[in-house]
Amino acid sequence: MKPQVSDLEPFIEAPDATSPHADTYRFGYRLDGAVVSAVDLPVETVEKLLLSKTMLSVRITPCGEIVPGLSTPNVLDELGHAAEIVSSIDDLMRETLSAETLRMEEASREDLALLFSRLERAIALVRTAIDRASK
Repeated sequence: MKPQVSDLEPFIEAPDATSPHADTYRFGYRLDGAVVSAVDLPVETVEKLLLSKTMLSVRITPCGEIVPGLSTPNVLDELGHAAEIVSSIDDLMRETLSAETLRMEEASREDLALLFSRLERAIALVRTAIDRASK
């Protein structure tokens, strides 16, 4: 039976320091495990293209969880999106305000006052949302 196009399996091989392709990504097709077509592209080219169209985001859920996101468009300009809850807002603040972090960031009294002011504005926004929800 003659192989069909649908029998081809696409593959991507990431760079591997132990292979002769240590500085390239290999894209291609296999048929029954054997490579029938492949192209090697330099790591720099592939990663520059992928990263240039990647969008990073962070959002806070209504219950205070911090959710980072990563969106990458595919060739059809559709977005793939990956997100995972990392921590809560209070955990993030605890980490941010630890003595070690403040020392490493060289945080000044003015920096902390600005943070305090922004947090007060955020609290006011939450209070307004609570008031709206209870009406």
